[in-house]
Amino acid sequence: MCTPGTNVGETDNEVQGTGMDEHKHVNYDFIYLAGLLDGEGCITYKQYWDCKRKNRPRKYLCWRIQMEIVMTHKPTIQWCCDTFGGNLVLKPRKEYKMQYRWRRCFRDAFKIAKDIVPFAKTKREKLQQIINHYEPK
Repeated sequence: MCTPGTNVGETDNEVQGTGMDEHKHVNYDFIYLAGLLDGEGCITYKQYWDCKRKNRPRKYLCWRIQMEIVMTHKPTIQWCCDTFGGNLVLKPRKEYKMQYRWRRCFRDAFKIAKDIVPFAKTKREKLQQIINHYEPK
């Protein structure tokens, strides 16, 4: 039975019905972020050629490793910033609602990926690529 102040399916000692008995002290922020990234997020893990040096025209391989959530609900993006670091960036659009962006790149994305990969569904493969990039087996 669910009483006020408890989550559905939760008792005082364990999380029931979720198959997460081994995660008795689960941080629900990680679960929520995994769901946000699965539904509203974008995870980028790619290598590309770029010329970033001003006095050297030669191109070289660069990595782009990032996770990003863009949405029109400011409190949700502010929660991501407050909980996992980063800044809230405004993305104005002429005739549409203002969009807000939260982004974590490289090592910051790696640290978060390690914590949320057990809870991700659609973005699990990309999160695992980020983890394998920094912790090769």
